[in-house]
Amino acid sequence: MDAAHIDFETRSPTDLRKSGVYVYAEDPQTDIWGFSWRIGFGPVNRWRPGYPDPIELLNHIAAGGIVVAHGAAFERRIWNYILRRHVPHWPLLTPQQQDCTMARAAAISHPQDLDKLCRALNTTEVKDRDGHNLMMKMARPRKYHPDGRIEWWDSPADVERLTQYQDQDVRTESEVDTKLPPLSDKEREVWLFDQIVNDRGIYIDENAVNKCAEMVEYAKKAADSEMRKLTGRVVPKCSNDGKLIEFIQARGIECTTVKKSVQDDLMFMADLKDDAVVRAAIELRKASKKTSTAKYKSFLECICHDHRVRGLLNYHGASTGRWAGRLVQPQNFPRVDSKKYADIIKWMHEMLELYDAKSVFDTVCMIYGDDYPLKLLSVMLRSMIKAAPGNKLIGGDFSNIEGRLNAWFANETWKLQAFREYDAGTGPDLYKLAYAKSFGVTVEEVDELLRQIGKVEELALGYQGSVGAFITMGDTYGVNPYDISGPVYKATSSHQWDMTALQYHKKGTHKHNLQEREWTAIKIVVDNFRAANPNIVQSWWGYQDAAVQAVSAPGTIVQVAQGKVSYYSDGRCLWCVLPAGRMLCYSSPTVETEIVEMENDKGETYTRTRYKVAFWGMDSKTKQWGKQYLYGGLQCENIVSGTARDVMVDRMFAVERANYPIILTVHDELLSEVSKDNVMLNDRDYERIMSEVPYFVQGLPLAAKAWGDERYIK
Repeated sequence: MDAAHIDFETRSPTDLRKSGVYVYAEDPQTDIWGFSWRIGFGPVNRWRPGYPDPIELLNHIAAGGIVVAHGAAFERRIWNYILRRHVPHWPLLTPQQQDCTMARAAAISHPQDLDKLCRALNTTEVKDRDGHNLMMKMARPRKYHPDGRIEWWDSPADVERLTQYQDQDVRTESEVDTKLPPLSDKEREVWLFDQIVNDRGIYIDENAVNKCAEMVEYAKKAADSEMRKLTGRVVPKCSNDGKLIEFIQARGIECTTVKKSVQDDLMFMADLKDDAVVRAAIELRKASKKTSTAKYKSFLECICHDHRVRGLLNYHGASTGRWAGRLVQPQNFPRVDSKKYADIIKWMHEMLELYDAKSVFDTVCMIYGDDYPLKLLSVMLRSMIKAAPGNKLIGGDFSNIEGRLNAWFANETWKLQAFREYDAGTGPDLYKLAYAKSFGVTVEEVDELLRQIGKVEELALGYQGSVGAFITMGDTYGVNPYDISGPVYKATSSHQWDMTALQYHKKGTHKHNLQEREWTAIKIVVDNFRAANPNIVQSWWGYQDAAVQAVSAPGTIVQVAQGKVSYYSDGRCLWCVLPAGRMLCYSSPTVETEIVEMENDKGETYTRTRYKVAFWGMDSKTKQWGKQYLYGGLQCENIVSGTARDVMVDRMFAVERANYPIILTVHDELLSEVSKDNVMLNDRDYERIMSEVPYFVQGLPLAAKAWGDERYIK
């Protein structure tokens, strides 16, 4: 049976981008202009409210025929919940009979946006850009009348032009359908499960979210008032960066920007000058700009009538297959030390239950200070997710799964054994061990700061990262370059320190706005990590050589990592086959050469030819389709991250089969919601299931930590 293709155009006072399709479809004023459709490559047909039933299409759907759409969840919700208001006798559309070209594009690391996808696939049919602009206009109200009536952009000419746009989208999506490979049976099962999880959604403490959103506004006004007081009204608001820069410069501190990456440096310079005013101003600006607190408003815009937020997961949002976030994007929630903040979060929820937002805000300020509410509100975000009445949450987190997989692929035996001993309770903390291994000290000598250095090096340097990667990860975990320079200097021989410091002054060295002492300390951490993990370092070159060899000889299977991974080029794409059998795709690969200048131990320079694989893909920063390059560290990250995703998927299905319905996944975490009364469903059982090693990674020391609570506070 040929597949049908369908494309809707809709209108609503609800903003689809902010609310998501679930809230959008709940709005009684959301409606459709119509849709275009075809079966196979037959004629493109149109339907609008009042038109005769499209019998051929209805018979196709009633018979279980496949319906293809780009963004299938949207078309399904509109069909089932908006369209059937007009025609309730039409059949329901199920996920099982849908095929999503957006998901198929994502699975081969192609753009999910249809316009960008057409350019990447070089299709004949393309998006109608003028029609797109008209669609965006007609999707929103033209005018609100005093009686509440909405006036739409509905002139006959506009409606006809919009219908032509629908027709073209159907033709475009039909051609895209022919150019994309289907999802494998396993990946289609994962995509269908993604639809189920998104449909379930997460329950939200709406009362707490409302009051916290109010507190954010109180806190911002208080911060602005304090900024005016501090600066003698020179800086009227915390958001006025230009005035703040001028104020700091006027006090004798060099400043050209106050963006996040330089705030610690500015506070350090303020401390050197004993300028408490500048330090306080930067801290105010830092707190008021927390993007996490803006998520309270985002929560309110996408809560469904039953207090649940749905559609939070973007299937295959990362090129390696991991999920990305939508709407409130729980993947970006701040990390929380649950032990440190558990009591205050509990106290805050008790206060929010009993008192109005202003009273709670004033109480927090009185006890902790005026600058504390924004910090606390950021910490509390996760706890807005809770179990529905009568239920409980059970969640689990894989323990450093990427570090374990990296060691497993590279056969870094000492590290694999260390993981096994730690899991058995007979070995030391892995981050303490990492530092000890890098600096030749005993684990007992590693204090909390040194442990943090070990943690950051383990998380940041396993994919060929250097000083920049350490700084970025260190910022996440509160490891300041200035703070660590002393301990690293103390632990390093004078010879190594001096030789490393010389590199700081070499032409072309990226100094990352660091002082010599700070840069030298981090570079030594990088060098020592690599010396302690020789097999991981060697794996980077193995991956890179394998990709070059595969692209140079299309049709040849090149194995690497003791046969756990293989590369294969069919001339159009380079495929990386992961242990689970899933493949990562690198489009239009070619081998390029470059001449690089090297230096030997005597300081003499020479040149060598380096080979590298160029491919086309989505740039994670610019979100544009363009030319990129593979290198060993990137390939290592892709392989490890992709396999971590496959392990998680395997355990997701296992957890689901054990009657723990999944409602969310965040990075390496799973979250389920179950009945509070079912004592057989508990965190110990959840942890056991998550820790079972899938067949395709035998020998991997896999471990997970599970928890149970009313709220998502992990």
